[in-house]
Amino acid sequence: MRYSLTNEINKLIDRFPILSHLSRKKFLAMYILALINSRNVQFCETANHLNPEVKNKSNETRIQDFYRKAELNFDQIALLFFCIFPSSQKLDIVIDRTEWDFGKYQCNILMVVLSNRTLTLPFYWELLDNKSGNSNTENRIDLVKKCLDIILPQRISLFVGDREFVGHHWFKYLKYNKINFCFRIPKHHNIVHYDEHMNKIVQKAEHLHQAYPNGITLSNRLVDGIVGNVYIGTGKDGELLFLFGNLAAPTLPKYYERRWTIESFFQNLKGRGFNLKITHLQNSEKLKKLIACVSLAYAFCSNTGLYEHRKVQKIKNKNHGRKSTSFARKGIDIIRDLLKQTELLDQLVEKFVKIICINARKIIAKSDFLHEKMVI
Repeated sequence: MRYSLTNEINKLIDRFPILSHLSRKKFLAMYILALINSRNVQFCETANHLNPEVKNKSNETRIQDFYRKAELNFDQIALLFFCIFPSSQKLDIVIDRTEWDFGKYQCNILMVVLSNRTLTLPFYWELLDNKSGNSNTENRIDLVKKCLDIILPQRISLFVGDREFVGHHWFKYLKYNKINFCFRIPKHHNIVHYDEHMNKIVQKAEHLHQAYPNGITLSNRLVDGIVGNVYIGTGKDGELLFLFGNLAAPTLPKYYERRWTIESFFQNLKGRGFNLKITHLQNSEKLKKLIACVSLAYAFCSNTGLYEHRKVQKIKNKNHGRKSTSFARKGIDIIRDLLKQTELLDQLVEKFVKIICINARKIIAKSDFLHEKMVI
């Protein structure tokens, strides 16, 4: 069972050359299953689920060797995630930063994810070497450039993020590339009338909010020297909400809500799914590899959970309207259970591999600039 399943995952890795070394490819397939089975990123724990035919100490040594020597092709990993989505769908790109401390080491990750509002998958990420500091415009634009090397602008439905992601050059770059965007802006940001030479600032939002409890919409205003539309209202937490984008002002709150998909993704990686926060790794290069491996396991689980929801049994909603469990968590439970008993998982993975390859061929047919990147 385990080896036939590993072979199916290997087929996928062969189609997307994430690794060039054959033995490393085989290891990665086994390691993905071990991460799912253990729900733990600590090497000593994952080793218990890697290869039952060798001692755990040998498994742990092999994991350590992988993180020391393996060279992952992160562009191919991004392509794999991109090809999971149907080729005709428009996608949201969500950007955010997450961090945690391990002793004196502070892990600070800048990440973008893709979402079709049903499924959310990682796309690109960088480890920031500034302790707990915010990302800068250069960091963000570098990530967006990588995204645009794969996904055409016309397939981007929206680019959305929180208060950290502001600034003249940042907004200008998105507008220049004709990307629809919506970002929350800090309260202290000036909102300026476009036609008054930046000398008449809109009065404080607290006063406007008192007069307009349902929110205020302002068109053609300058924020950080860029013309766009503004919405000022109250968030679900009761705090004043300032939104800026190049979409119609009344629609900005609806678009901003899509940002929460990345929060759910982080929760699945850091706590409820794979306990990424408990890693003892303190090397940025190794951590970037770990995030890649966990993300591959997450994608596998999310698609399994989605398949179960659509084809077998729907996940029930709670009273607040959200699902009782995420697709990723559902997928983890299903895979761990199936690894113990049946061959059904082999068939499911085989379908998953076929769907990705079909989507990849369609994407190549529509995107001349991807022909050199993809080997499907």
